[in-house]
Amino acid sequence: MAWPPRALADPPSWLFWFGNYIGGAHLPWFVAALCFAWATFMTFDVLTRDVRDQGPRTNSGLSLSTLASASGSDGDVSAALRAEARAAVEAELARVRAGGDVLTQDTSDTSDTSDTSDPEASGGVPRKAGGAFVSRRKVEKSSDRRAATRPTRDLGSVAGSVAAAKARLGVGHDARRSHAPVLNSRVSTERDDKGRLVSSSDAESAFLASAAPLPKSTYGLLDAMRDFPGFPRTPPVVLTSEHPKAYLFRNFLTAEECEHLKALAKKQLAPSTVVGTNGPVSSGIRTSAGTFLVKRQDDVVRRVEARMALAAGLPEANGEGMQILRYDVGQKYDPHYDYFHDTTNASPRRGGQRMATMLVYLADTESGGETTFPKARKPPDFDAVESESFDESSTGVRRPSNEWSDCAKRSGVPVRSEQGDAVLFWSLTDAYELDPGSLHGACPVLKGEKWTAVKWMRVAKFDGGFPEDAKLPMPSLSVSRRDSGVESERCQDEWAECADWAARGWCARNPEFMIGKKGARDSKGPACPRSCGVACA
Repeated sequence: MAWPPRALADPPSWLFWFGNYIGGAHLPWFVAALCFAWATFMTFDVLTRDVRDQGPRTNSGLSLSTLASASGSDGDVSAALRAEARAAVEAELARVRAGGDVLTQDTSDTSDTSDTSDPEASGGVPRKAGGAFVSRRKVEKSSDRRAATRPTRDLGSVAGSVAAAKARLGVGHDARRSHAPVLNSRVSTERDDKGRLVSSSDAESAFLASAAPLPKSTYGLLDAMRDFPGFPRTPPVVLTSEHPKAYLFRNFLTAEECEHLKALAKKQLAPSTVVGTNGPVSSGIRTSAGTFLVKRQDDVVRRVEARMALAAGLPEANGEGMQILRYDVGQKYDPHYDYFHDTTNASPRRGGQRMATMLVYLADTESGGETTFPKARKPPDFDAVESESFDESSTGVRRPSNEWSDCAKRSGVPVRSEQGDAVLFWSLTDAYELDPGSLHGACPVLKGEKWTAVKWMRVAKFDGGFPEDAKLPMPSLSVSRRDSGVESERCQDEWAECADWAARGWCARNPEFMIGKKGARDSKGPACPRSCGVACA
């Protein structure tokens, strides 16, 4: 048979008409129609990606802690809803931490040979301590060798340190507690976001086992944690207890995660804007360059966003898309508030008011570039000079430098731009009021560059489309029911990681956060009272 067939060799007349139609004056209109169709499809794809990825979600206007701790007697939340919320809390924690794991010194063989070479999956690994992931086989076979060299601390010494910390902070002991910290000489490990085992660093073990006095200054304590695995293994440090409530996290992101976020942003950096009533506008108060990432853009972004939500105690859905900013020499951001002064941006349709902000530093800034809270009250020992008796060599602590730029020295509380570190602060009080103390700014960069990742979190699901007349509830800042007359309800651990932190010794080595009267997110009690065996005020 001859090729091509006559049906193909002699196409129908309509094809010639179509070719003449689009090849003439109508071609521009035809191309425009195709572009419009493609843009419509992509817009729909981006707007619905959040829903497709999450699956069905309910009650997204409430925090998980609010739902999980709600009482059935008030009629607001049914028993089934509370069970669903508790399951959601467990699922949220399991996805980020995959459960903590403590191994004993077992020398039996195992077939677990999971790959530990992927740097992008190393959530919570110290950025300067090298690879910290080890397979179960390596942990078990080397346990005897570590047992001979690992610092140990007798229980009497531990009890004395915790008691001393309680006395210094004015915290009473609650003998009825059944969750007092359990300290032993087992190999301390934890699973990362992909379920692989992470081993504690030698510096961490030495610090937690030490009976030496703690550094007095804020950055003295942070420098002691320089090579520790990050959150959720290591707890945060209280920056300010109120106005605003703020925490500092050391090594919140790994170096690999920081570089990945920077690489994503470099493709589309543009001059930064500020929020106006009718949309983003340029302003001289903000001179950086930046871009927004799509929520859950890739596995690394997804993992970082999950970790941020866990730290804030809010659903991931309440977070806006992450913004990446770059500041060159001379660039800055004048003091400002993250909460909105207008009703349009804070409307229920958009998820309500901004409640909390997490700011992560993606690079070390050589000089300048500090974040400042001008209205915040600096803690008494913030810039304390460490005594000569403080044993720097035994703990690996580098004495903190008190060198700040002139901008950072003016007033308030400054935070350094150090890669991987993060500051989390609240713009609203637990009474649903705007907190003027959350005023913050970025000092000009004097040398080098400054890179940050910013996540704003709303009181309800971001762009959730709630009715304009909806009364969005304020998510609770605490798991404990502060108004309850029942001690067990009024004094709960506020973080899911409390038992792990207490077992390692953090009650004595980070007392202001763990057992201090304002360590919790709402500053109305300790962060981990039950696990540390202390009474709430």
